[in-house]
Amino acid sequence: MSVEKPAFPDVHVILEHMVQTLATGTERIQQRLADAYAFSRFGAEMTQRDLPPGIHSLQLDLRAALSTVHDAERGSATASGALLTDDQCVIFALRILAAEREMRKLSDENPKRH
Repeated sequence: MSVEKPAFPDVHVILEHMVQTLATGTERIQQRLADAYAFSRFGAEMTQRDLPPGIHSLQLDLRAALSTVHDAERGSATASGALLTDDQCVIFALRILAAEREMRKLSDENPKRH
């Protein structure tokens, strides 16, 4: 029975997409964070098995922060993100950047794994 390796390459692509969304949006940081989370599928499609421990912690924290308000019209991430302060969003953005750097480093160190 073979053990499937974690899907780290997919995580790296998702985190790159999140960084691009945070960096290029013109909206307030709350909306950019919500968009980065919602459109990247980071919260929905990655499991603990797919993620290094620190990145799994980021996923859980983002999921908790961006799913507090249920709003069928705007979406939970947007409605919940609107309640976050600028400082809270900056901290999440810095954690996303650090996670992307960690995944890039893992990719560079283990090219055959991907």
